Amino acid sequence: MISLYPDQEEFVGEIRREWPRHKRIVAMMPTGGGKTRVAARIIEGFVNKGLRVCFVVPRITLVGQTARAFSELGLEDITLQWGESETCSRALVTIASIDTMIRREKVDYDLIIIDECHYKRAKILEWMNDHPGDRYLGLSATPYAKWMGNYYTGLAKSKGMRWLIDNGRLSEYEVYAPEVPDLSKCKSKSGAMGNDYIESELEAIMGNFKVIGNVVKNWLEHGENRLTMALCVNVSHANHLMIEFQKEGVPCEVVTAKVKVDERERIFQRMRDGITKIVLSVDTLTAGFDLPAVTCLINARPTKSRMRYVQGMGRVLRVFEGTIAKIFDHSGTSIALGLPEDIDIDHLASDSDGESKEAVRTEKDATVKKPKLCQLCNFLKPEGVYACPKCGFKPVAGEDVETDESRGLTKLKGKKQTYTREDKQKFYSELKGYQREARAAGKKASDGYLAHLYKSRFGVWPRKMKDIARPAGLEVRNYIKSRQIAYAKGNK
Repeated sequence: MISLYPDQEEFVGEIRREWPRHKRIVAMMPTGGGKTRVAARIIEGFVNKGLRVCFVVPRITLVGQTARAFSELGLEDITLQWGESETCSRALVTIASIDTMIRREKVDYDLIIIDECHYKRAKILEWMNDHPGDRYLGLSATPYAKWMGNYYTGLAKSKGMRWLIDNGRLSEYEVYAPEVPDLSKCKSKSGAMGNDYIESELEAIMGNFKVIGNVVKNWLEHGENRLTMALCVNVSHANHLMIEFQKEGVPCEVVTAKVKVDERERIFQRMRDGITKIVLSVDTLTAGFDLPAVTCLINARPTKSRMRYVQGMGRVLRVFEGTIAKIFDHSGTSIALGLPEDIDIDHLASDSDGESKEAVRTEKDATVKKPKLCQLCNFLKPEGVYACPKCGFKPVAGEDVETDESRGLTKLKGKKQTYTREDKQKFYSELKGYQREARAAGKKASDGYLAHLYKSRFGVWPRKMKDIARPAGLEVRNYIKSRQIAYAKGNK
């Protein structure tokens, strides 16, 4: 039997509990949660009963990759259906490219599994309508499309993204929003990913020389030379970014749907070898590809589509020991739609008029927690957090920001925070502790520098403070760092 994590076992049980009530089920699992292994376990159960299963992938490039994965997990009797290949009709497991499958005559299976089922394919949906007795299982991390509830009637959900992060199965991540583009005049239209911005208008905004320059400059300053993936609007936008990065000596390459599989793998190998630093993607690497150790993401592709957004963010959440993923969101999407871990659904959406209000849940209906932007370091802090976890910055009174409810704080309405003499002495003593550390490391930290830090915090000079040093705590360290960042920005 194929082994699973306990949460994956629970997920398989959830799917199986839906079988008696539903012929067509969507299995929702975050990117990186292990859907291939879960699918293999489901297939194993059918094969052990002599039943035939077809696993359908969205791109022909994934047929061989999926076959290798299934074979390594112990599944046998596999045949492939892609291009002009001949398919063995006696095999219990068929792995099919969806484009090849819908061109051929329909074959009856005991179960059809549709990978990335949020991509709408009219022929598959037509088969669902014409053959209501067929059993389908759709796999998706983002089953948000409004049409899905018209065809799939059941929804099984695995543990969410935050649970997987907390339990070490996905990487912790940090989101920074160095800039938020003005998209107020950018029109939108319906497409494969739902309602989204018109590409040509988006390119005019994101391809602006100033925006391109900010993307490059921010990565050079904060990207830590990490292997990076960049989400781009279109090929022209990706090429523009590539040229500007290369001017700064950063080796990067563009990957689009037209780049052949062999060349794509050579690009990935150059990343693994440290030759290529950034891959610029145009709606190509947002689902289904195993990338090298990419731990940084540049989102330069604004979107209204939760599907496109969450799929893109998931590309950088693979676990690499000791690394927290960095996401630089130049698109403003994280502020508009919320952090990816907070986007969820309870029901499949339906655009039909015959469904009850309770059973229908659309993108507009979903309530998502919206993060707040730290005005000092551009870190996106979770809803309800007052002081920035990264730099310690606290918004100025009167900014009407969300605050940390666990500390009993309410929204600021212009009243200044008061500090006791003990608060001020503690802060000053920890500044002195920091000074000792700095001097021991050969760094400058004069008494005057400490006095100015104290005054910037409390508005007065540190008169009558006892010259007692104590180890610097996180709040003091973050405050010093925030002042250093502010000073550097001021000089620039």
